[in-house]
Formats: sequence, C-alpha cells, structure tokens
Amino acid sequence: MVATALLARLRKQKKESESIREGMLSLLRAELIRSGEKYMEREYVAIYAKDAYDKAYIAYHGLGGNGTMTQLHTKVMELPTQNDNQEE
Repeated sequence: MVATALLARLRKQKKESESIREGMLSLLRAELIRSGEKYMEREYVAIYAKDAYDKAYIAYHGLGGNGTMTQLHTKVMELPTQNDNQEE
C-alpha cells in the first residue's frame, strides 16, 4: 500500500517536472526568437544583451532544446556589438 502511494507520488512529480521543463523550453525559445529577430533587424547587439542571449541559449540547449535555435544563435553571436552610428 505504501509502495503504491509512493510510486503514484513519484509519477506525479515526474509529470510535473516534465511540464515545468517543457514550459521553460517554450518560454526560452520564444525569448530567443523575439530578441534574436530584434538584433538581426538592428544589425548589432549590445555586449550585455549578447551575453544574456548566449546564457538563455545555453539554458535552452541544456534543457534539451533541439537544434532549431542554433542557427539563430550563431547569427546573433556574429553580430557586431555596436552600431556604426554610436560609440560603444
């Protein structure tokens, strides 16, 4: 009886954990796309924003996000860190 209750609880926790993981992946992916498109349009990215973008990508990838964001990440990381019309 105790083993059955424990097993049911473990299954519930695993399901909740997977739901949290999937939700986090979804949020990270949306943010990577939103900010990545913004930086690509601007054709530059501030150094602090590039660092934040990279950390979000690393978290996304670490949670098991697939490789579809890799191309966008690479493009953002290759952008210059200043606009030609501004000082860094």
